[in-house]
Amino acid sequence: MSDRGLRLAAGLVALAGVAVAGYLTWAHFADSSVLCVAGGGCEQVQESEYAEIAGIPVAVLGLGAYATVLGLVVWDSVGARLAAASIAFVGLLFSLYLLALQLFVIEAVCIWCMANDVVIAPALAVVTALRLRS
Repeated sequence: MSDRGLRLAAGLVALAGVAVAGYLTWAHFADSSVLCVAGGGCEQVQESEYAEIAGIPVAVLGLGAYATVLGLVVWDSVGARLAAASIAFVGLLFSLYLLALQLFVIEAVCIWCMANDVVIAPALAVVTALRLRS
């Protein structure tokens, strides 16, 4: 894949992440329930003590991370590519931590959190491929 194609893919994946995290951020501040499949644990996860870190909603952290990755992909320097790959790597590790919390501590799974997990893995792959081309 060309450098331009990788950058486009990275941008699209980051936009998907912005959409998911943006929706969850909106739901948090609007004090609204998120749309969830029947029998899902979205509300239980969203209202758990793990939904915030130091008073900051986890969704806001995700939104900031995805927006930053998007900005770095647009900037496209060697340093920007390294920073984007680093943020995506930390994001993947954090997503795995949150998934473990959902499965083993909260005992409920939020489909929107799972959508984030589906986005962060390819984001890491694409920005890492970009970084390796630097």
